Amino acid sequence: MNSSEARCDLHLHSYYSDGSFSPEELVRRSHEAGLAAIAVTDHDTLAGQDEVSATCQRYGIEFVSGLELSAREGGVSLHLIGYCIETRDEALEKNTQVLRDARISRARLIVEKLGKLGIDIPFKEVCAEAGRGALGRPHIAKILYRRGIVASIQGAFNRYIGGGAPCYVPKKVIPLERIFSLITSAGGVVVWAHPGQYINDEGLLDTLCGLGLTGIEMVHPNHSPAIEGRIAEVALRRGLVCTGGSDFHYPEAMQAEIGEVSVPYDTVLSLRRAAAKHNSA
Repeated sequence: MNSSEARCDLHLHSYYSDGSFSPEELVRRSHEAGLAAIAVTDHDTLAGQDEVSATCQRYGIEFVSGLELSAREGGVSLHLIGYCIETRDEALEKNTQVLRDARISRARLIVEKLGKLGIDIPFKEVCAEAGRGALGRPHIAKILYRRGIVASIQGAFNRYIGGGAPCYVPKKVIPLERIFSLITSAGGVVVWAHPGQYINDEGLLDTLCGLGLTGIEMVHPNHSPAIEGRIAEVALRRGLVCTGGSDFHYPEAMQAEIGEVSVPYDTVLSLRRAAAKHNSA
């Protein structure tokens, strides 16, 4: 495999969190896109990892285990991805189950707030929309869009359920230090996902690096060339791996299809080396 030419998408979501496609469909589409390796990084759940792994083997795609968790630090909301983790780690499963339970309570509160605005959505409809996934705001947004209450899924966030909107409810998160402990104890490494303008927050970078940050997601649909350049500079200065991917959930939601935003296979090698180094320490 030519590591400079082979491409990888290390940020995908299946219907086990808030994506629309099964792990098998994601892998099939990744194969059609000519990808050498992928990571399905579902929010707050490892439920689909075995399916992704098995299907990747069938299609000849390298499987990279992944999990995306939310955190807050100094008033900043951020997402962290654990790569190369043991997908049946007991502590990870226990903690993510707490988060999935909290998602249900959060969704109930959002539905109640929408009801007070005259938007009646039965909670069972939200659960049906989520299916086997980790219930989240995108499932409510899809219902609002399908009913014609908003003109787009993003419009549902802007008008009703996003930060600062009338029906917003904060998400329960695991303390930042605990996230790093859980991921590293499960044999993995931590990457800061889509930091955007927060890449300029040197204090936040100091905190994350002090906890053992391995990489930063540089290539992402929401990142401008200027942001990518800044991330590349920070990563070089701080000795971090630059990762990336499409952050694909479903076709109508994202600005990029599977594999359209990708990184070279060298990125996978760098993540695996970092994990191996940590585990041998």
